[in-house]
Amino acid sequence: MKIAYLTAQYYPDFGGAEVCVHNICRTLADQEDEAVVITTVAGPPAEPDFNYGIIRLWNRTCGLLRKVPFLGKFYLHTVLDELQKEHQFDLWQVTGGYPMGVYAVEFFRKNNIPCILRCCGEDIQKFPEIGYGYRLNPKIDELACRYYPMFDGLVALTPTVLEEYRQLGIPDGKVRIIPNGCDSAKFAAIKRDNDKICELRRKYGAEDKKIILTTGRYHPKKGFDRIPEIAAYLKKSGMDFIWIIAGKGNGVILEKFPEAENLGIICVEDVVSSKGVFSLPPDSLIELYCMADIYVFPTLIETFGMVLVEAMAAGLPIVTTDAPGVRDVIEDGVNGVKVPVDDTSALAEKTAEILSDETRYRELSDNVLAMAADKYDWKVVTGHYIDFYRSLTGK
Repeated sequence: MKIAYLTAQYYPDFGGAEVCVHNICRTLADQEDEAVVITTVAGPPAEPDFNYGIIRLWNRTCGLLRKVPFLGKFYLHTVLDELQKEHQFDLWQVTGGYPMGVYAVEFFRKNNIPCILRCCGEDIQKFPEIGYGYRLNPKIDELACRYYPMFDGLVALTPTVLEEYRQLGIPDGKVRIIPNGCDSAKFAAIKRDNDKICELRRKYGAEDKKIILTTGRYHPKKGFDRIPEIAAYLKKSGMDFIWIIAGKGNGVILEKFPEAENLGIICVEDVVSSKGVFSLPPDSLIELYCMADIYVFPTLIETFGMVLVEAMAAGLPIVTTDAPGVRDVIEDGVNGVKVPVDDTSALAEKTAEILSDETRYRELSDNVLAMAADKYDWKVVTGHYIDFYRSLTGK
């Protein structure tokens, strides 16, 4: 099969959507299917050596679609027509419902090209309390209601997303629940490099301290502003630790909370591939997972939570919230511990309990490692996508 992946989010940026598209394409190429990423993100000075194709469109396409929809749609359809004629793709998968999905789907329908939509966050979910979700805008919600159901198939990362599709009138038969994944073997290889792990712990002054890790970009929905309060609880309990928050924009936490540094909080924003080796997620981020002792995630809402699976692949016990999206991934007491959303004292208490109970710690660690390999490895996840593609293309 020859699959096109149309996405407004891609490398050199990286988050859950970018990591997913890259690893599906990489795995497909390894299995001798053909994958091409078509993105509106401008490329880096030197493009990595992908084992799949990548085509970069005008980087203002999404802005034009939002501001002048009829012009943006005309440009987008013209480009899609040229690419389809040149490459003869068997199927197009669009990552992101708005603006790319709603304005691309009519082209696919008009030309009888099988098409799949994968919503991945604020294009499908709504959280009015923090102003999260494109669909809080009635005009965009109307577009979603009209155009999302026009796709031949839709990917839901979790049952939470499936329920959102149902509310748009999309029948279950059109939807496949397919989670994000992880490269279990790569995490395991880095975890086994004891010299590297010891070196990293020395770098952060944590040879004899516990390391708590939280990852992800700074965003109100992540709940990262609660971390200083959780850390204060842990300090009062006598725990000696550092808390690393890794991801774009998290330096603002040190500015907003002057006490954070004294609480052992370290913000790492520059997470890039080490030694010129390209990987999504970057090797340097995987190394942070592998040197940590526990993963704490105080999120308010997720579509899936790629970071949870990455933490599993590193064998980290997880303490998180019973938030939408998270509750579909974490089974309380099996592959993590959940507490009510915004309950900072409970997050601190559960973190301390797990770190002080060696038997429970080891049980959770063993469980998450097994689940990462059996359920979330990219080979397993990509197999679900291939099955979906074949059901729509007949190939």
